[in-house]
Parts: sequence; structure tokens; C-alpha cells
Amino acid sequence: MKKLSAFIPTMLSLVILFIPTTSLAQSDLNGVWLRGSRSDAYPVSQWSPDILPFTTLGQTQFDSNVPGKGPRQSMPAFGNDPLGDANPPGLYRTLVYGRPWEFIQLPNKIVQMFEWGKHWRTIWTDGRAVPDVIVAGPYWYGYSVGEWQGDTLVVKTVGLDGRAWLDEWGTPFSDFALIEERWTRVGNSLEMKLTVNDPDLYRESWTSDTKQFNYQDPDTLNGELMEQIFAPIDEMEFNRTIRDPAAAGPQ
Repeated sequence: MKKLSAFIPTMLSLVILFIPTTSLAQSDLNGVWLRGSRSDAYPVSQWSPDILPFTTLGQTQFDSNVPGKGPRQSMPAFGNDPLGDANPPGLYRTLVYGRPWEFIQLPNKIVQMFEWGKHWRTIWTDGRAVPDVIVAGPYWYGYSVGEWQGDTLVVKTVGLDGRAWLDEWGTPFSDFALIEERWTRVGNSLEMKLTVNDPDLYRESWTSDTKQFNYQDPDTLNGELMEQIFAPIDEMEFNRTIRDPAAAGPQ
């Protein structure tokens, strides 16, 4: 009896070990992730293969943004990209950019750490509502509240600084935008769709295509975030020695 009673806990441990944990695994967002989907052939925005439903103001803002990348690119010295003066890229431009970032899940929040610029944002998952008014904002990385709907994390972000761009191609948004993300884990990938609600700049809300982010093994090159500071002192030197001389052409 003594031997049998000692064996029972071991058996129970084995039973627990082999209980299916699909829902838990699907809800586990922890780890470092890197964008895998491409958007090179899109006509307007890195977020959507469609023409966006701009209002008159939105079209004017879009036309006034002169990027150094994408289908409307010009030489960076002739553009007005906020990054040209080493301003922060902002939340959604960072997400669509091809550098790794990390999710860290905690009991009351999820922290998203970005290698590009070494910034972070907090997604509150403690049950609070999306605030109607952001007193201290706007913020380059917004104010985000999330909730789980099954295995999908639904995040709503407000309080964004409209001086940033939505992507590298100059897609605009205003300070009053409400942007929703839907994150779902599928195996070793995360799938995310973005819905933009911004009546000042868009006649109706619009949804991105599905963006895919692949899990980065800790032992691989991108498995650990590095410091990628976008420092004004470095950008000024780059502009002086490379960007501006390139725009001037052969001397």
C-alpha cells in the first residue's frame, strides 16, 4: 500500500501533463515576433491592398505627406517624413516596420516592447474602459485597452498623436482616431488585423489585410531585442553627409 500511495501522485501528474492545452497555448502571446507579411505591391498604404476612403481633408493630408518610401516616394531630402528629424515613428508605423518586438503578458496588462526606437506601450487588460477623454495626450504610442474574446486579443487605442504616420508611406490619421487591433495566435505565428475609425480623415472605417508576425526562437538572430535608438545626433550627421548630398546630385 505504501508503494501504491507513493505512485498515485506520479500517475496524476502524468494525466495532468497530457490534458489538451490548446486554448491556453493559443492565448499565449509571450515572446519576440517579427513581421512576415509583405505589402510592396499595395497602391496606397502598407496596411491595405485597397484604395482608402479618404474624406476631402484626409485626401489633402495624404497628398501633403511626402514619404521617402512606397509608390509615392521622393528623395528623402525633398520629403517631409517626421523621421527625417528623428521624431518617434509612433505605434502603427513601428508595427508594420520590419524589426522585431516582444509581448510580455502580466496579470493586469500586456507590455509590448519595440526594438525600433527602444519604445514600449502598455495594453491594459484589467477590465477598464477605453477613456472618453485623454487629458495628458496625445501620445506617440497612444493609450491602449485590451480584452480577450475567446482566443483573440482585441485592443482599442485612442489618444494617438496625429503628427505621426500610420506607415512608411505617409498614410495619415488624426488625434481623434480610434484604432482596433485583433491579435490571434495560430501555431508559431500571430495574425493581426487593424480597423481604423477616424471620421475626420476617412468617410467610413476601414480594415487592413491580415498581418502575420512570426515567433523568433531565443537562440536566433532576432530572438532577443537589441538597442536601436533613433538618435537626433546620428540623424543630423546622416542628413549632412548622405541624404542631402544625394539630393544635390553629382557635383
